[in-house]
Amino acid sequence: MPTFDVDAERITVFQIDDEYLFSHYFDRTDVFEELQEHYNGDAYRFEIPAEEFQDVSEFLESEYYELDVVDGLEPYCVVKEQYTEHAEILKQSVAHWERRQHLFFLMKDDLALKEAIEAGATPIADTEFVLGL
Repeated sequence: MPTFDVDAERITVFQIDDEYLFSHYFDRTDVFEELQEHYNGDAYRFEIPAEEFQDVSEFLESEYYELDVVDGLEPYCVVKEQYTEHAEILKQSVAHWERRQHLFFLMKDDLALKEAIEAGATPIADTEFVLGL
C-alpha cells in the first residue's frame, strides 16, 4: 500500500481576549463552509471563541492545516502615518486600528509582515508606540 507525506499548510493565529483570530483564504469550499459561522466578512477574518478553538483546530488538522498560535502580538504589528498609502497592508492584516494620527496593523503572518515593512510600515517595536488594541 503506498504512503505519502503531506505538509500541512500553516496558519498563524492570534489570541485576543477570549477569541482566536486568523485570516486565511481556503480554496476548498467544503473547508470554508465548515468554518463559515466563524467568519467575519466585514473584517475578512475568522473569529473562533476560545471554547470552540480545540474543535476547529482538530478539524483543520484533519484537512492538512496547522494552526500556529503565536506568543505575543507585537512582533506582527506595524505602524504607518495616517493618510499615507496603506491599502495593500490593510488587505494582509488580521486587525487594524487608529491612534494618535497613526494606523496600526496586526499582520496575518511573517510574509505579510515583511511585505508591510517593504511598503513603508514600521514595526511597532521600532517606534515610541506600545501595543494596544
